[in-house]
Amino acid sequence: MSKQPEVLKQTELLNRLVLDRHTAEEVGRVVSLLLDPPAHRVMGLTCKSGFLGSKKRFFTWGQIETIGIDSIMLEVSPEEALTEKQESWDVLIGHEVWTDAGNKVGKLTDYLMNSETGNVINYLFSSNGWRGMVDGLYLLPPTAISSIGSKRIITLEALIQNSECYSEGLNQKFGQVAELLKEDYEKTLKHVETVRNLQQNVAEQVKDRTKVVTDTVKEKVSEVKTQLQDNSEPGITENKTAESNLDSESNTSSPKP
Repeated sequence: MSKQPEVLKQTELLNRLVLDRHTAEEVGRVVSLLLDPPAHRVMGLTCKSGFLGSKKRFFTWGQIETIGIDSIMLEVSPEEALTEKQESWDVLIGHEVWTDAGNKVGKLTDYLMNSETGNVINYLFSSNGWRGMVDGLYLLPPTAISSIGSKRIITLEALIQNSECYSEGLNQKFGQVAELLKEDYEKTLKHVETVRNLQQNVAEQVKDRTKVVTDTVKEKVSEVKTQLQDNSEPGITENKTAESNLDSESNTSSPKP
């Protein structure tokens, strides 16, 4: 299929118009989806057409090109078309849901699947009030199913007793929100890493600038000291010369005995 994967509910496809992709002719309407229970995967669909739906045809899931809101586009190829469904394929809708502890939980009413692969994401069951479950639909993951019979599904009680309540469209929105939060988290991590690298670069630049300033100050101080020393030496020499002259004059002017 050319359409991007999305979550579909089985009942949303029932009575959906089916069209031949190449001729644009009506093939029929979806009567049921054919599920391979052990694989938890939709393998095909059943269409009915003609007067009172007297003509029945089977198509594989691989023949589906796109699933639109108003119709399903099929690649109607005689080579790929099914003459009849496999015996192992079933609808499962209406099966009773039991636990491996012998408790009846409710009834299977629907399932959510990936529109591209046909894989079942979650089954939906209505509760009979087991363990205080209120009216409504509950999620049953395929991993919680132990075995499947002609009328009943046996589930693992340890897993099904904590089943989440399903709300129309809410679970898909939760998935979208979770994906957005994940993307936002990844962007935040990249931003933090960028800021951290920026701070490190600034710190290194400040360190380098401080070193340059310190070295410059030291050089200036050294130059000033040298200059002061050079300026003070002539004065010292002149003082020493003056003192020497005074001593000579003193000795000359002193009276002889």
